[in-house]
Amino acid sequence: MLEKFQNGEIAWELKEYPLVKESTGELGVLEYMNDFNFLVKRIFFLKNIEINSIRGKHSHKELKQLIVCLNGSFELEVDSGQRKKRFFMNDRNYALFLDGKIWRAMKKFSDDAVMLVLCDREYRYDKVIRNYNDFLANLKEVN
Repeated sequence: MLEKFQNGEIAWELKEYPLVKESTGELGVLEYMNDFNFLVKRIFFLKNIEINSIRGKHSHKELKQLIVCLNGSFELEVDSGQRKKRFFMNDRNYALFLDGKIWRAMKKFSDDAVMLVLCDREYRYDKVIRNYNDFLANLKEVN
């Protein structure tokens, strides 16, 4: 574990995952209960992202995610309502766990960036909070 923040139900954690270098390439491994502790119900990825775009700018009412940069790089800003942090995500073997109550924004994408996200909910059951003031109000409901 490289960094961890926990405040009640609100959390983020940057972890290093195994990367096996072979003669034909590299094999990255993320395992349930070793690298993340939720059942994966949705996987999505972003690629061919406009370099100057800002993605995210939202939180979730309840959602666990593991974010991995498979190629290139981008900056991921997280906000717990009390603490803010920027992570530089690149194609090294780092994965960032976010619980849903974290406000997040991704920007400064390299032209070859590929972001992979594992989630514990199907999209239709996900409750996205897109207004920052609503995000702060949701945090008050939790505490």
